[in-house]
Amino acid sequence: MHPRGIRNHNPGNLRRSKDPWQGLADQQTDPDFFQFESAVWGIRALARTLIAYQDKHGLRDVAGIIARWAPENQNDTEAYIQDVCGRAGFARTQRLDLHTYAHLSPLARAIIRHENGCQPYPQSVIDKGLVLAGVEPPRRDLQRTRTVKGGHVAGWTGIAATVSGTLASVAPALPVIEWMRDHLGLALVAIGILVLIGVGGMLWARIDDRRLGLR
Repeated sequence: MHPRGIRNHNPGNLRRSKDPWQGLADQQTDPDFFQFESAVWGIRALARTLIAYQDKHGLRDVAGIIARWAPENQNDTEAYIQDVCGRAGFARTQRLDLHTYAHLSPLARAIIRHENGCQPYPQSVIDKGLVLAGVEPPRRDLQRTRTVKGGHVAGWTGIAATVSGTLASVAPALPVIEWMRDHLGLALVAIGILVLIGVGGMLWARIDDRRLGLR
């Protein structure tokens, strides 16, 4: 059975209160914790709470944030702080800006992991919750995506094919490249295979990016 926070789509285990959170489930059958329609809304609530800690209470480091999130009268707060620091990669007193994806995303993931003993959500689900909370992931450099890399392979192999074709036409007139002419057939076959690999790489990258919610 999934942990309580995962079942409730409330991975931060926000306790029930009068807060009118967006995305609450119509039926609130858990007497202690909120239940959301989907994990995305629960992650949004988690993120908005962390942002409020910074904006309203001036909490800017893991030690201060977790001391409020998991007070000592209910939790082993020190163990919680150490676990989150280790998983998020932050020093306990490092100054954070929870309006930035680079700080909010790893902190939210670490809290989810500690609260539930697991972090079952793909990054695309985490990102959707953060976007709803007003924090967007950085835009990816298209020149470095797998799609464009595949295009580069196809492009370079296309150029190579053109050059090979030119050599084939002029080889009879240039004795110095007669050996190349004799081997162009095999070279063109190899180039054709490379073109297919490049095109296939582009198609697979597009499909995989959509599956992960990156497009």
